[in-house]
Amino acid sequence: MLKFIKDISLKTKLLFSSFVILFFVIITVNSIALYTIYTTLVYRNSLRNNARKKTCVSQLKFFLLHKDIVSIKNVFYEINRDSYIKYLYINVFKDKKIGIKHQLYLGLYNKKLIINITPELIKHDDKVLGKVYVQFNIKKELQHIRLRVFWVAARFYFISFIIIFIGLVIFYFIISKIIEPLILLKNNMAKVSSGDYSVHIEPSSKDEVGSLADIFNSMIKSIKGYTEKIELISKEREELNCMAQMGEMSTMVAHEIKNAAYVINSSNKYIKNNLHTKDKKLIEFINIIEEELKRLNNMTVGFMNFAKQREPKLTDINLNYIINESLQILNYEIKNINIKIIKQLDNSIGLTKGDKELLKQVIINLLINAMDAVSNVKNPTIRITSSAAYKKDKISISISDNGEGIKTLNTSNVFKPFFTTKKSGTGLGLAISSRIVFLHKGSIKAERIDGFTVFTVILPKR
Repeated sequence: MLKFIKDISLKTKLLFSSFVILFFVIITVNSIALYTIYTTLVYRNSLRNNARKKTCVSQLKFFLLHKDIVSIKNVFYEINRDSYIKYLYINVFKDKKIGIKHQLYLGLYNKKLIINITPELIKHDDKVLGKVYVQFNIKKELQHIRLRVFWVAARFYFISFIIIFIGLVIFYFIISKIIEPLILLKNNMAKVSSGDYSVHIEPSSKDEVGSLADIFNSMIKSIKGYTEKIELISKEREELNCMAQMGEMSTMVAHEIKNAAYVINSSNKYIKNNLHTKDKKLIEFINIIEEELKRLNNMTVGFMNFAKQREPKLTDINLNYIINESLQILNYEIKNINIKIIKQLDNSIGLTKGDKELLKQVIINLLINAMDAVSNVKNPTIRITSSAAYKKDKISISISDNGEGIKTLNTSNVFKPFFTTKKSGTGLGLAISSRIVFLHKGSIKAERIDGFTVFTVILPKR
């Protein structure tokens, strides 16, 4: 039975529960009402019997005092005709005062029966004039009462079952309205389980079911977001795996190109040194081959350095010293272009843990990019600053120039491999610099501020 109840639908369970509750309540109320009616009728019948006894005694007394024997007999016969009286016996004593010369007996005397009947006394001036023994047919009276109660009960229960039927019909429509959003929720959850995350439930009310619909919508939105993120991560992972494989192949290709370029360059130099001709066109082509081979070699070397970036060897270093050393290395080119260098170095920035050669490579690369950017502008200026940042827990280095600069839209792309705005650039310098900074647990960013292109490197303090 319990298994059957578990397996039926929620609507059927609620209807069955409603029927049980209605049936129990109405049957209980009816039973209490019928029991009350029955006990009331029995009590009223008892009062009626007592009243009839008292009336009989009162009538007999009245007729005795008036010496009306005929009326006394009439009272006896009238009461004795009552079908609910089982036994009636009247014994009137002789009394000279009221003129009764002999005892008067009315009814059949039954000594055994009289023992169980309490007599009603006929008194006058505290003197007993006679006795009345009355026994009512209680069994017959109770049968009559039960019959009356039965028909009342039949009407009660008939009306009750009509009320139960009407109540179940009303409950059916109410439960249908309550269950409807739950059925909708179940159907939508089935769609979600099959991979459809476009479902949306419009809350039909502000009760708990409406709140459940809101929670369901929020959950689906979150699941959809998580699914999209997982798909994106999976796609990125596939792309990274593909790029890793391509990177390995590219490194091998770059190595072979470098070797081939070296052989071609050596052969080109041999031809150039041993060629005895005044053909300017041929000499021009030989020089073009030499320049292009040099560019190709620089690109392959840069690519291989990017692909095989070594782990930094960390020591305590002062970034201001690295900036000064980098400027000293590029001093000739700076003076040749007549660049104005503005240095604002904070001597209290402290030390950082880093690889001196790798960080110098970053500074030199940023300075060379700045020098290239200002090579064709009036009043070329490069600003170099160092300062403490982020509550003095980090060190900030900024290198800015007033050159043509990078477009604002490209500031997020400059650190991607092979992205370049130069005609002769490889697009690997900033990518290598970004990786070096990342290996030092720092960050690098590019901005365009007030006509200056600003590259900022943030590194942690020691």
